[in-house]
Amino acid sequence: MLTKKFSAQLVRDLPFAESGQTVFFDEALPGFGLRVGTKSKTYIAQSRVRGKTRRVSIGRTEKLTLNDARRLAKKALAEMANDVDRNAEKRLERAKLMTLGQAVEGWLSERNLRPSTAESYSSTMRREFGDWYDTQLRQITPATYQKRYMQILDRTPAGAALATRTFKSCWNWARADLTDGAGNTLIAECPADIVSRKKILPKAKRKSTYVHDWAAFFAALDSLETNSNRHRDAGENFRAFMELLARTGLRQAEAANMRWEDVDMKRGTFVIPAERAKNGQELVLPMSNQTHALFERLRGRTEGLPYVWGSTPLRDPRKTLTRFREALGWDVGFHDMRRSFAVVATVLDVQQSKVKRLLNHATGNDVTAGYQVLSDPETLRNSVQQISDYIDEKRIAKITS
Repeated sequence: MLTKKFSAQLVRDLPFAESGQTVFFDEALPGFGLRVGTKSKTYIAQSRVRGKTRRVSIGRTEKLTLNDARRLAKKALAEMANDVDRNAEKRLERAKLMTLGQAVEGWLSERNLRPSTAESYSSTMRREFGDWYDTQLRQITPATYQKRYMQILDRTPAGAALATRTFKSCWNWARADLTDGAGNTLIAECPADIVSRKKILPKAKRKSTYVHDWAAFFAALDSLETNSNRHRDAGENFRAFMELLARTGLRQAEAANMRWEDVDMKRGTFVIPAERAKNGQELVLPMSNQTHALFERLRGRTEGLPYVWGSTPLRDPRKTLTRFREALGWDVGFHDMRRSFAVVATVLDVQQSKVKRLLNHATGNDVTAGYQVLSDPETLRNSVQQISDYIDEKRIAKITS
């Protein structure tokens, strides 16, 4: 413990720390100290409260005279001698005042999320609970939450489930962030827990749509035309986009944002960079012969431009998707291509660890899977070729039957 005889001149002349902080204590008043940082000096009081060391800030040296700081320190030390923990009181007061908006902001700031994902969560909270952002957490009761939840549920069951999950994540962040000196939370249990306790959370319905007729799928693609003068390549891009999704199992955003710098035609591979992958892991995948030919066609139209679709990422092709659904005769979406890819892989009995790698699913604690499938894309080339060949076989068989 560094001690000095405090004087106004000493406090003024003490140099700032080169890094971190240094604490000096006054020889005349035990427990009264000066914390010196790289840019500021702060008076402190330190003592033990119920057997634990507690340190409280008195004020910055440029705001307080030494005599005033010593007087305030005596008061703080007297309180600590009577087991009054100022820091605990401050934490409790902060817990009482924290609003839902602050909890949302705090949770998002500490999550390592892609900007689009963070904006999606933020949008959900603003849409469903925006009028609560200035409401203190302690004022949101289970009954209050249930009433709001039922309103959302009437409008969108899936949205109600998403809103509840996101709300609970923000609330639980606040519970972990606001604790007393012993680490006990100062925030009540999440009011959204009422939903699970009452069993009123809608059961998730896993979508099972996939391509069951590849001949009809490609026939509908081939029949598409675009009447747009602004986007004359919309139909051709849509055909290539849907086929790419079906033959690779890529996510919509991964394919829509693909750049030519991500494509290696000589090696017959393409890359999904970590910053664009949903799980944050870079993925290098081999092309099937059919996928290679697809990229060749795209290169003939967009070579020299940054994206495989042209000068920009592929714009949201929902209008073309609507026309495609009408031509196909059943409701199909972009993610259904990924599901169809996985279904074909299962039919072909492709090793499960390889399917996970092809879909860029995190293996989690599946250590064996990590040994089985290395980063070398060649270990997956035969599998992607089998999947593309199967799609073509079913497409041709239906036509000739």
